Amino acid sequence: METNKECVKEKILIVDDSPLVCEMFSKTLCTKGYETETVNDGESALKKLNSEGFQVMLLDLVLPGLNGMDVLRECRKNNHEICIIVVTSYGSEATAVEAIQEGADDYVVKDFMLMNDARSLDIVISRGLERRRLAKENIELTKQLKELNVMLQSAYSRVKDEKDYIHNLFGNMSYAVVLSNNEGKILGFNDVFVKMTGFPEKDLCIMCVFDLIGNEFKEDVKSLFKKIRAGVAHGIKTPIVTKSQKDIGVTLNATSFKMGGERLILTTIVN
Repeated sequence: METNKECVKEKILIVDDSPLVCEMFSKTLCTKGYETETVNDGESALKKLNSEGFQVMLLDLVLPGLNGMDVLRECRKNNHEICIIVVTSYGSEATAVEAIQEGADDYVVKDFMLMNDARSLDIVISRGLERRRLAKENIELTKQLKELNVMLQSAYSRVKDEKDYIHNLFGNMSYAVVLSNNEGKILGFNDVFVKMTGFPEKDLCIMCVFDLIGNEFKEDVKSLFKKIRAGVAHGIKTPIVTKSQKDIGVTLNATSFKMGGERLILTTIVN
């Protein structure tokens, strides 16, 4: 085994049954600033990977005992972060493709690489590291999306049950009822409220409670909502503006409560 600790870039494990090839790869990589270690068989490679931190493995597919493809498969079971560059012989491109399908990030042809400068190998490693970075980000993103989906499903089910309950409750009331958030954004209402205002349901869904209040009474109703947010149930007399522009004198009685973790305001309207 050979260790080179003068390097400052990623730490690379070189796996090849030829000590001469390992030495040549190690010297080539050292000129590009990498730290390298070498082993000559698959079993030693797995032990090294389990005990030390490597960012890259340069893996020959033809090894004594545990071959390179087996090392690749075993490594990918437990290590999704390491960049694996497989080394094949000339004319073994089909094997290289199989290795890519098994989780390798890229491949180099040994005969060609040993005859070329360090820049070519450095490019392959940099490209493989970028692919591994993107794969890691994709795994993390997929995990986050799954967690978010679970949270959304849970929240949707909880809020849906509460909205269904409130909708049923609204339906049994003989007076108009409107549900809004603290800023007055309308979130729900019953049929009596729709008939009273004359606005289509689709319009009401994008309106604010204050949109239905005449200008001279808006500040009074906003003051009412402030009191409600402070936890004080309160009522106020005010006209509301209908779609026909006709004002209807009503009494607003509002109270605050929580639904789905959000504080909302339930207002009953009696004329």
